[in-house]
Parts: sequence; C-alpha cells; structure tokens
Amino acid sequence: MSLLEILPNLEERIAGLVARHKTAAAGIDWSYSDYLPLDAYHARESHPQLSEATYVAVETALLTEVNLPWYTSALHEGMKGAPDSMREFVHVWTSEEDQHSLLLETYLLLTNNGDHRARMKQRKVTVYTGYQHDMGGPVEAMAYTSIQEMATRAFYICTAEACQQEAPDLARALQRIAKDETLHMAFYRDVVKAHLDSDPDYIEPIAKAIVEFQMPGYILEDYRQRSEYLARTKIFGPEHFYKQVMQVLWAYWGLDEAMEKLSPERRAALRLDKYRSAMQKLSSRYERQAGDESKIVVPATVSYRPSGSTNGISNGHSD
Repeated sequence: MSLLEILPNLEERIAGLVARHKTAAAGIDWSYSDYLPLDAYHARESHPQLSEATYVAVETALLTEVNLPWYTSALHEGMKGAPDSMREFVHVWTSEEDQHSLLLETYLLLTNNGDHRARMKQRKVTVYTGYQHDMGGPVEAMAYTSIQEMATRAFYICTAEACQQEAPDLARALQRIAKDETLHMAFYRDVVKAHLDSDPDYIEPIAKAIVEFQMPGYILEDYRQRSEYLARTKIFGPEHFYKQVMQVLWAYWGLDEAMEKLSPERRAALRLDKYRSAMQKLSSRYERQAGDESKIVVPATVSYRPSGSTNGISNGHSD
C-alpha cells in the first residue's frame, strides 16, 4: 500500500468523521448577514475606522479567502483516489467557506473602511493568479490542510483580539469564522491521526507537508511584506504559528513518539527535527521583540492616512 493513498480499512472511520462534522456544523449553522446588523449600520452617522494594522490583517484574510474556487480545485485534484466520503467533505468545506470572504468584504464596505477601488483591483488580481499546490496524494493533502486550517483559525482569533476595542462587531464576526476553521481542521487532523495510528510510516507524507508548508496567501504579490508587518505589530507572527499551530498538531499527532521508532537515517531524512529547531529560534526572536515599536517594518504597500480619514492599503496604482 502506497503511503500516498488512503487506507481502505479506514473508509468507515472517515465516513464517521464526515458525519460528525455535518452534525456539528448543522448545530451552529449561520448566515453572514447575521453578523452585519444593517439597520444599526445605516442609522449610524459614523463607523469604527480600523487601525492600520487591523485593516491589513482583515484585508489579507479577505484576499486569501476570495481564492476559494482555486482551493477547491486543488483539493479536488489532491483527493483523486480518495473515498467518496472524503471527496464529499471537499464540497461541504467549500459551501461553508463561501461565506467568509462575503462577510469580510461586506463589513469593510458597510463601514467604509479602506480604499474600496484598490481592494477590488487586488481582489481581481488574486483570483486571476489562482492557486496551485502539489499535494502528493490524499494523506499529504490532509496534513497540509490540517496545518492551513489551524493557522487560519489562529489568525482569525488573533485578529479578533486585536480589534476587540475598536470594532467589537467585527471581532465577533472573526470569532465566528474561526469556529468554521476549527471544525474543518478537526476533520483533516483526525484523518491524519487515524493513518498515523494505523501505520507509523505515514509520518513521511506528513513530514513533507510540514517542512514544505506555506499559507495559500503566498500568491499575493506583497504577501511577504504583509506577513512581516503583521508579525512586527504582534497581530500574528512566527511565535503564534509555532505555539498555536505546530506545537498543537505535533502533540496531537504524537510525532515525537513516531520519530522515536525510526532509524537515525530515516529520522534525519524527514528533516522534522531541523524544522522544529528553526521554528523555535524564529518564534523566540519575535517574542523578544514584543513591544519594541522601533523594530516595526511597514511595507511599502501600506499607505498611512491623516487621523480621522479612511484607512486603506494601496496597490501602488493610480485610478
């Protein structure tokens, strides 16, 4: 049996995980309009203007979420040969993710936050660029998506905390989106766990997904600048990713125990030890810089406006 393939004896368990998700999702079903009180917004003479850092975080999430059609295509391709229940989950996931970009975009429009024309240009460029990822089979796809959903969950929670005082309605909406990501992550995570428990050799495609991981937002032309800015402003950086994503999944999957069963040569080939050491060092470095405003690097794409005016992020082109 190839380590790239799903174990046939786990098909019933996977179907059970899909059923678990659908039951949980039905119990907290929601509409993005629930988090946009239109009458209250229309009655207000002014709306909360997001700080520059919070706006960049929300816009980055929005521009990442709009690529949903391409993510679905990549997952569908990565799931070739997978059981019907797993392929069904891709459809479930897509339908539930669809509301995220709608909620974020509508909020920014209703509250007049940001440069709407510049944001729409970036949105179109993002969708045009698309997204590709060689997932190397269903198990690696499940491992990659576990990390991606866990990281997205953490990002939304951190952004909600950052805007709690300035925009409580938005914070509440971000927390709701995070709940979707939690349920999605739990499905992917438990499919990976089931395979690793059944055959420890599945650590190989899992390790590949970990050491080669990058968030799907990397296709944004200024993604590196955005990531660095959000890390420096302490909204979300390597320390959050390491502690709230990798350490949690590492422990849940029992990767230390799995690696102890490997020969030194195989363990070295996986590069997990080297990866974790590098992540620990990076996380510690960003933690030491906490609160040091002099170290904040503002990307060129962020255009500061006078106090009281509309915050925004420019794409560098004039209309």
